[in-house]
Amino acid sequence: MELNPHDLIRIYNQDDLLTDASLPEWAVSALVHAPYAVVRRAPSKNGLIPVGIRGSKKNERLPAWLISSVVYEVISPEMLVSPLQWKIKQHELNPSILSLKSITPILNQEKLYWGPTGSTAFELATGIKTLTEESDLDLVLRYNNPLPVAEGLSLLDKLNKEAGVRLDIQLETPLGGVSLAEYVNSTTVLVKTLTGPMIVDRKALWSKLDHVMTFKQ
Repeated sequence: MELNPHDLIRIYNQDDLLTDASLPEWAVSALVHAPYAVVRRAPSKNGLIPVGIRGSKKNERLPAWLISSVVYEVISPEMLVSPLQWKIKQHELNPSILSLKSITPILNQEKLYWGPTGSTAFELATGIKTLTEESDLDLVLRYNNPLPVAEGLSLLDKLNKEAGVRLDIQLETPLGGVSLAEYVNSTTVLVKTLTGPMIVDRKALWSKLDHVMTFKQ
């Protein structure tokens, strides 16, 4: 089983989550209402999956570890491109989700592996309202081969013109995740790897397979 950062995992039993201390009340409540955790970008530990629990407030975030043998349902960002996977009512669409619908034809035409992440993904996957009228649209684009800078700049320009909200686009490379805006505007970039952030030449982003986590069930 392969997992990537931003994947959502359904939690069937809170006892399957390991934390340094007891779960705070907000986390217990959050898992009752929306029993999902998001895969964190961190090294696995003794076969455990690094995940994060999110509450209704921005300061309610908790790192945890999940027993890999109890993973039965995973929702990837790519799955949430299709409205058929959404657990929301069409008449309640937030500006972020409306923007997602607007840019989908552009990204599908590029034949990319991509999808929404962050609050947008969480709301689409769970049906629990997490977005506000001011929320950004977070996206991940996966590139296993080097992305020409001119191509990335053109794509970013088209997406920004079509979207009605601010876009936060992460380019996922073999070395880790990097901001697409930073990638097309700077020869050195901050990349988030499994072992932490580092600054590298953007040409080095395709030098190492780092972002995929494999677990035995």
